[in-house]
Amino acid sequence: MSVRKSIVFETPFTQYIGTDIIGEGGAGRVYKATGDDNNAYAIKLLDSKKATREKMKRFKNEVEFCRRNRHPNIIAVSDNGNVVDGKKDSPFYVMPLYAGSLRTLLAAGISPDKVLYYFSQLLDGVEAAHLQKVIHRDLKPENVLYDEVQDRLLVADFGIAHFEVEDFYTDAETSPNDKLANLQYAAPEQRSRGSKVDYPADIYALGLILNEMFTGLVPHGTKYKTISSVAPE
Repeated sequence: MSVRKSIVFETPFTQYIGTDIIGEGGAGRVYKATGDDNNAYAIKLLDSKKATREKMKRFKNEVEFCRRNRHPNIIAVSDNGNVVDGKKDSPFYVMPLYAGSLRTLLAAGISPDKVLYYFSQLLDGVEAAHLQKVIHRDLKPENVLYDEVQDRLLVADFGIAHFEVEDFYTDAETSPNDKLANLQYAAPEQRSRGSKVDYPADIYALGLILNEMFTGLVPHGTKYKTISSVAPE
C-alpha cells in the first residue's frame, strides 16, 4: 500500500525514503524504502502511539540481536535510527527487502521433495537463536522471510522474543495480559495467563509448520490431513 506522503528515515550516514507499507502488526509497520545507494530495503518502524516502555525495550533487544547476527537463516539488521512519528521519536531498523515469506511459498504450493530442504533452514535459524538463549515465541509462516535469489528462508520478527542473553537484561518480560503469538501456531502454555513460555513453544510451532508445509493445513483437533497421506515415504 502506497503512503500518501513519503516518509524520510535518517541515520547518521544514510537517508532512506519510505514509499509503501508492506506489513503491519500490533506494534508497528514495515515500509519498503529506497536508500541513498538506490537499493531497496525494508524498514520496521515502532508505532509511537503504541510505544510503551516495555515495547521500546523489546524493540531495542530485537535490533541488538539482529545487528550482531551473522547466521544466514536469521534476518540481519544493517542500520537503525529514530524518526519523528507524530510528536515523539520512534525507533526503526533497516533490513534487506525480500520478495515474500514462507506464507508466499505455501500459497504457491511446496513440492514434498522440497519441504525438508526449506524446513532444515528454518530449524537452523531457530536453533541458532536458541543457542544464544533467544526464544522467538511467535513462529509462523508470515515471520519467516523468503530470499528468492538464494532460495533460502530467514527467521524474522523477534518483536516478542524472550531474550536471556546477559547483555539483554532489560526487564522486558512479557506481562500476563499480553496476547502472545498468533493463536493458530501458539503452544498450549501460551494460551494460559501466567504460564512459563520456554523453548518448547518454538518446537511446537515448528511441528505445526512442518505439517502445513507438507499438507497445506495446520493440524488442530481431529481428522486433519497427515504428512504420511501426502508423502508416504
